[in-house]
Amino acid sequence: MSSRWSDAHAGFHPEIPNEARILDYLTGGKDHFAVDREFAEQALRIAPDLRAVALQSRRFLRRAVTALVDEGLRQFIDVGCGLPTQGSVDQILQKIAPGYRLVCVDNDPVVAAHAASVFGIGGPARILAADARDPDALMDAPIVTSTIKLDEPVGLVLHSILAVIPEDDVADHIVQGLLARVPSGSHLLLTHAISDLAPDTTARLAALYQEKKTVRGATRRSNLRTAAEVAEFVRDLELLPPGLVPLNQWRPDAAEREMEPRAVWALGGVGRKP
Repeated sequence: MSSRWSDAHAGFHPEIPNEARILDYLTGGKDHFAVDREFAEQALRIAPDLRAVALQSRRFLRRAVTALVDEGLRQFIDVGCGLPTQGSVDQILQKIAPGYRLVCVDNDPVVAAHAASVFGIGGPARILAADARDPDALMDAPIVTSTIKLDEPVGLVLHSILAVIPEDDVADHIVQGLLARVPSGSHLLLTHAISDLAPDTTARLAALYQEKKTVRGATRRSNLRTAAEVAEFVRDLELLPPGLVPLNQWRPDAAEREMEPRAVWALGGVGRKP
């Protein structure tokens, strides 16, 4: 099932805005192209809150990865990792998890090349150029099997990647396929933009992402997934408190709570595989 999706998304397309580079621009990074900046500015005209959502997404990632480390996890697979900029999973783990092991996975050759230069050789983090749409091939890759002990709990990170997979069955195949390959006690970190809080705005964003081919697939969506549809991806997991909630409501510290008290239109959560 998955290989045909991989073929459709393989290779470097400099004329197409890339989600990782768009996020980099929105959060003040420098690893993006003109096409990404132009797209981001178009998106901001539709949704002025988009930069706040991107920043909340980055802050959530820090809190959630810290929670995974607190749960005892020291090995991680970051699927759809994007650019290894400030605030990435690798950057977070360097500060809080001595002895960690990490495989970052992305199907963008630019991301893979950049990550390889940042990670170097022999360090705790490795980069795998692969497509999440074939989770078995991903988990069987030598980089994964030589870095991650798949008979011990693993922290799976799906940070925003499912929102750019328009087909529900393919997105669910990714989640369930990855979970099937890790043991009990493993955890899944998930974030996903939703349409519930601002359906008109997110419908326009969905149209823009598909028009510019940043989101590509066999079907076209009229809007982002709802909170109920996103919750279905983690149906078999034991969610850590406070559950699957708006990003800024997931264990914020006092300063973050004051910074953005409104609910943002993206959900985040961490679930444990029983």
